[in-house]
Order: sequence, then C-alpha cells, then structure tokens
Amino acid sequence: MPINTYRIQHPDGPILFDTGESPHASKKSGLPWWHPFFQLNVDINVSPDESIGARLAQQGLEPKDLQAVVVSHLHHDHGDGLADLADARILVAAEHWAAFRKKFSATILGAAPQYWPEGFQPELLQLENSALGPWEKTYPITSDGRVIGIPTPGHVPGHMSVVVFADEATYLLGGDVTYDQELLDQEQTDGVNGDPHLAVEQLRKIKTFAATRPVVLLSAHDPNAASRLNANTAFRPSALKPTR
Repeated sequence: MPINTYRIQHPDGPILFDTGESPHASKKSGLPWWHPFFQLNVDINVSPDESIGARLAQQGLEPKDLQAVVVSHLHHDHGDGLADLADARILVAAEHWAAFRKKFSATILGAAPQYWPEGFQPELLQLENSALGPWEKTYPITSDGRVIGIPTPGHVPGHMSVVVFADEATYLLGGDVTYDQELLDQEQTDGVNGDPHLAVEQLRKIKTFAATRPVVLLSAHDPNAASRLNANTAFRPSALKPTR
C-alpha cells in the first residue's frame, strides 16, 4: 500500500499535504512496543531517501520554502514526517488537535508523537461559514480561495481533506477519507475507522461534489492515485445509494 503525500503549487509558495511515514518506523523498535496495533498490524518499508525531508531536497526545496504543511490527521503514516519539517508552518484542524494533543491519547489512536518536533504545537484551523458544495463550513487555507480544507471526519475526529482549484482541474486530496476510489464510489469505508456512519456521510458528500464538476480524487493509499494525477482522470461517481 503506498503512502502518498502531495505538493500543491500555489503563487504564494508550495503547500505540502501530509508528511508521510518516517524511515524509523520500518523497524518494529521504531513504533510503540506496547501497542498491539503497531506491533501486529503494521509492516512499514520506507527508505531514508523516501522520507519527506529527502523528497523535498530532491526537488530543491527546504521546509522553510513551504507556504504551509496541511496535515489531514496525525496517524503515524501521515504525521511521522513532521520531524523533518520543524521550520515549516503546520496546519491541523482544531477538532483533530483536541483529540490528539495529549501524546498518550494520540498514540492509542494511532499516532507516533515521538516523531513530532519538540514542543510541537500546530497552527489550528477553525471552521468558517463558507460553504463549498455539500460542506456548509470549510477551513480557509489560502487567501485566494484556491486551496480549501473540508471537514471529513469519521476515520478519526477532525479528519480534513483539501480541495485545490487549479487551472487544469479540480483536485480533492482525500487523506484517509477513503483508501480507494472504487470503494468510495461503493460508499464503503476503510477497516480502520472511528465512526463508520460518519465516514459514509463524507463519502456521499464527495460523490455529490464530484457529480457537479470534474474532480480528480487523490487519496493517501490509493495505488492508482499517481496515474490518475498524471492523466488528470476525473472521478465519475455513480448515483448515491438509497439510505435506510
């Protein structure tokens, strides 16, 4: 399963969406020994040249060059790269930080706060009364409205996805709102889910949004995301399933 992060090109500077996994987590000793999920269900293979710091360097960028880093949520495979980004502006949904700010609670919920920068305190995004399609409230990220955070809770409290309005397409960076576009279209949630009913609501909202305009859907673990991005292949959702 891939761990995808995304760099958004913007006139005010690049924006990073998610930070990926740390190479340290490739060893079982790099994850909490007492946590059964990490020790029994997680098998990570991330080389040093695949870390987010190395990836940025390969593109001639340093963390200070980034306009912001938007983190969908702080699960280990989305937030462990934060250690490489201590000089960057980190944005997290306020609702999410409320659930993850205490390190022990965050670890229980699937984060690895030992890889967060020392004294980590992200900038918290607050929902504003600015609607986008089926979302009545959104998170402002850029002043020009071309990059907008949308609340997609369910996988974890305060999970956030991002919509990017580019010249060539509209992109929805989903994080873990779904693991696979086909599963989203079937309105099936992933297996690691705090609130499945709430998660299905987010899938239905995305389908509703994608029915109004061409949207390229790019999630964190979809193996077809890269090819979809290269071809700008829009998601064509089926009709919403009847609700009970």
